[in-house]
Amino acid sequence: MRRWITPDNLPPMRADAAKGAESAGAVRVDTLALEGISSQSAYEAFLSAAKALEPGFIEECCADIVLAYHGVSHAVEQVLGGGAQSVSGLPHVDVGELSLLPRLVQGLAFAALRAEREREAASFGSLFERAQQERRRLRKAADAFAESHLLPDADIDEVWLHARQDVLEDCLSLVALFRRNAARIAGRSPVTPGEVDAVEQLVGQVRMVLGQSGSARQEENALFRAIEMRDRFWTLLNQRYDVLWRCGAWIYGRAVVDRVPPLPVRPALVRREPGGVADGAAPRVDMVVPRSMSTPGLVPVRGGSPSSPSRTPERAVSRHLDEIQREMDRKTRFLVRIGALPSARR
Repeated sequence: MRRWITPDNLPPMRADAAKGAESAGAVRVDTLALEGISSQSAYEAFLSAAKALEPGFIEECCADIVLAYHGVSHAVEQVLGGGAQSVSGLPHVDVGELSLLPRLVQGLAFAALRAEREREAASFGSLFERAQQERRRLRKAADAFAESHLLPDADIDEVWLHARQDVLEDCLSLVALFRRNAARIAGRSPVTPGEVDAVEQLVGQVRMVLGQSGSARQEENALFRAIEMRDRFWTLLNQRYDVLWRCGAWIYGRAVVDRVPPLPVRPALVRREPGGVADGAAPRVDMVVPRSMSTPGLVPVRGGSPSSPSRTPERAVSRHLDEIQREMDRKTRFLVRIGALPSARR
């Protein structure tokens, strides 16, 4: 079996990797660890389901996949180990599908390894990685401006309803948005005008290299296809894990947070100032709370009293409600974008 690592491209030591991830805002693939859990057969088993996802719902994978694998395996055991019979009676719950979630993470690991291999092989791999990082940074800032109503209504619609799937096109759209609103966001933006100009130049460099390689369109390039498939597997995992979380909430009530842990992600949006993180420090890991349309307070608690020490803190409940609201807003924006709902701004 061919390995994707050679002595010449071994991943850097953990201290260097942590420092690089914090300073550049990128999630580096721990190739050795991923190879330990990846499975091509699992990838092929879930490939058709991943391909069937609607493009508008695909989320970028910024996950610690190895940590997610252990967390998902633990959650499946907690929910299905002793409560499979009761869970099977819930509407729209496929116990067999939920039991295969660890296999889905193994398929995700294989997809991530393919994306990493294509990135290393592509002549523009490092440039495109930088473009992805800058796109995340610009979009995060644009979302904050839209949330604070610092942008005109038309530009708020542009940020929330018309986000482009194409990385390079989205970068240029965000560059134009920052320039149009330079006066409005002056002194409030974490992105300077010089950095906005640098993003435009970076996109030009990537396109120039793409044109020279004969793959000017993203969908024709192996790297872009591999990245899209990795993100499709991550989105599929999020959707099915959300069902598992709801089943856990039905069994354990508010104690579900201990039985079905959120999927872990590393920060991939904000660059750190030099010296902001001590050398050798591991990258900080955040948690993605499963999005559900059911509030924790409406879920019956089984096997525990209100005074149980495993009760979710009030701020955790508030955080979950915020996640629910954001999910409802995201789905509403998507329905407006596809024309199923009328836009409030004309």
